[in-house]
Amino acid sequence: MKTIAIMNNKGGVGKTVTAINLADILVADYAQRVVLVDCDGQANLTRFFLPGADKLELTTTADVLRGDCEPLWSDNLVPIRPGLDLLPSSSDLYELDLQAIKDGVSAPERLRHFAEAAAADSEVDWMIFDCPPSFSLPCISAIAASDTVIVPIKPGAFEMSGMRLLADQIASVRNTGLAKRSVFGLLTIWHNADATRQSEDWLREHSPIPLFYRKIRRTDKVTESTYAAQPVTRWSPTSAAARDYRAWVKELMEVE
Repeated sequence: MKTIAIMNNKGGVGKTVTAINLADILVADYAQRVVLVDCDGQANLTRFFLPGADKLELTTTADVLRGDCEPLWSDNLVPIRPGLDLLPSSSDLYELDLQAIKDGVSAPERLRHFAEAAAADSEVDWMIFDCPPSFSLPCISAIAASDTVIVPIKPGAFEMSGMRLLADQIASVRNTGLAKRSVFGLLTIWHNADATRQSEDWLREHSPIPLFYRKIRRTDKVTESTYAAQPVTRWSPTSAAARDYRAWVKELMEVE
């Protein structure tokens, strides 16, 4: 089983959209079995698939991190469609962060144990963690549980200046021995403008982490797809972003 954390400390760079479309392409185009894990207290990924999640009695990522989940890992999941399951999130993740600060108690390894249990049963091909825009307990737990970290990057001045710090933060978790393998950057919300091209050139030359060759172009179809609660690959299959995501997943499959 392959485990991927999608993270960046900046919001609005396409983390959740990337997680959604990666999962959809893996299931639809490659017949893979995928589990999405929502590690963000905002629960955007959860509400995308389960609009009424706040009113449902669901096991969440916070329950897994607290050790309050069902003993069998798969009993904690919500089936979304054949081949795709979700471990939902809730605002309880914020309380978990506060508790970790107040009491000095946390157990990030529990999310790794959850992933290891899924891998041991050989029932899942990919587990994808959608991380919050902060270097918090859920984010650290997701990185520690993952073989690969993917960093969506919107080309710009702040992103250029923040890449070194972000790489150091990821390395600080990986150096504990909990996380094992590779980190890659994925350019997102790209558009054909001088400033964007200059930023891309700088990142490809100076970024402390390697970038995928493929990049995801900006298109209004992505925004439309979030309102429609569909992956852009289904909402607008021929749009620039949909074609880019498919090309990127092909590149990812070759890397993995």
